[in-house]
Amino acid sequence: MTFADQRCIRPNPSLNGSLAMRSNPMETFERIAIAEGYDYERVDINEIHISLTGLWCEHDVSLTWNVALEQVQIFLIFEGRIPGGRSDDICRLMSLINERLVSGHFDYWDKNKSMVYRNSVSLRGGANLRTEQGMDLIALALDAAERGYPACQYVVWAGKSPEDALTSALVDLAAHP
Repeated sequence: MTFADQRCIRPNPSLNGSLAMRSNPMETFERIAIAEGYDYERVDINEIHISLTGLWCEHDVSLTWNVALEQVQIFLIFEGRIPGGRSDDICRLMSLINERLVSGHFDYWDKNKSMVYRNSVSLRGGANLRTEQGMDLIALALDAAERGYPACQYVVWAGKSPEDALTSALVDLAAHP
């Protein structure tokens, strides 16, 4: 039990929420993928993978529906491993990028030696995911990836400092309206 659970801050699943006829939020993302022409794969009832075309690369997005938490989670993992000795610079870069994000955040997963963007939406109490919310979640991930990916490449392969890499990436992004 967490501190929030002990203090009754976290909402408990209500009878209304558990009995509500809720559509699976992954169906919303599947409809968005079809409407927008995205390549996608429905992994199972609670997970879908979508491929988004960016300026620099294809971004693979995983969306999951956590039934127990009543939460939609989005993960966008950058391809490729980070060479040894650069993880401190990558962590500093993520901190700089996170300061500029409206929503979500970047993490460094040491196990995979990779950078990942994460975000989530709570649907507690039987709420349904609206199409606009789903599109916004995908758009936020793509915007973050378009800032983070080139900056990460500048740090890893060009040897730039995190500050210089982020500045260069934002300048490059501004040059592509």
